[in-house]
Amino acid sequence: MTLKVTRPGLYTTVQDLGRFGHQSEGFSPAGAMDYRALMLANQLLGNEENAPGIEMTFKGATFEVVKDTVVATAGADMKMKIDDDHHPAGVPVHVAKGSTIEFGAAENGSRTYLVVPGGFKVETVLGSASTHVRSGIGGYKGRPFQVGDVLHAGAAGSATPYRIKDFDDGDGMVRVIPGQQFDRFDDDMKQQFFSASYALTKDCDRMGFRLDGPELVATPGHDVLSEPTQLGSIQVPKGGRPIVLLNDRQTAGGYARIGTVARVDIPKFVQKQPGDMVKFIEITVEEASTLHRDEMERIRSGGYLEINNAFRSHGRPVARKVARIMKR
Repeated sequence: MTLKVTRPGLYTTVQDLGRFGHQSEGFSPAGAMDYRALMLANQLLGNEENAPGIEMTFKGATFEVVKDTVVATAGADMKMKIDDDHHPAGVPVHVAKGSTIEFGAAENGSRTYLVVPGGFKVETVLGSASTHVRSGIGGYKGRPFQVGDVLHAGAAGSATPYRIKDFDDGDGMVRVIPGQQFDRFDDDMKQQFFSASYALTKDCDRMGFRLDGPELVATPGHDVLSEPTQLGSIQVPKGGRPIVLLNDRQTAGGYARIGTVARVDIPKFVQKQPGDMVKFIEITVEEASTLHRDEMERIRSGGYLEINNAFRSHGRPVARKVARIMKR
């Protein structure tokens, strides 16, 4: 065993990059909401990009370290304290047996990812370790963490001499592809959708984010025959307030879809908190595809990493082992 949960936080689960190919059977993909943060945290430890990590939402968890290991975090600024020492996000940190890792409330974002060498060792279901709470599958017993849960690392501890570069996702611009029922909205509605700002409401979770702003009206109506859903689909129900469908979404939906959030902007979008404002910008499918391809290349080539000149962990040196991804 490596970590024991002593305080589970607000909503803490095990996630990898998702469970794909099973929507026709009623299983949504689940997976890390901010896929980029999970991939970057895994890079810091030389893990495979899909290695399971812990996703903490709004308020972090507290863990007892049962076995010496190395941890890395990425995502929202969720203050991490190991015993009495504070540690920044985005760097590998050695933790000794008997230590306590404590995370605070999220700042400048909403979700933080914690990884260990080799990823957390949990049973996979339909090819993924991701927790899908509504189905009760994946992760740790198919549910959020509870006090006393014990997690195992998948490999012996090691770290890399890198840190995640500072970058700014703070703007409220979210790029959108026209949706399946885009032409159900007249020109005035389309102009309103792309010119107005929308606020995230308190009704935001892993299924989707409900937005508040100017009402959108579809013609001849909002109801359509149920169709498969996809990540980032922007449904407009009868109330006229958009809902952006996310990782734990229903697998089919029957509301008009005005657009789909470009996958490249999903990490930025899901890190927003209730009350934050977003403004949508129209792009083409071709532009969205190119942007996503370029982003994945930047992630996988180490473009978000830089040498950590203060390569120290918990007050002791750590072996300078170069991440496997930097050799590719």
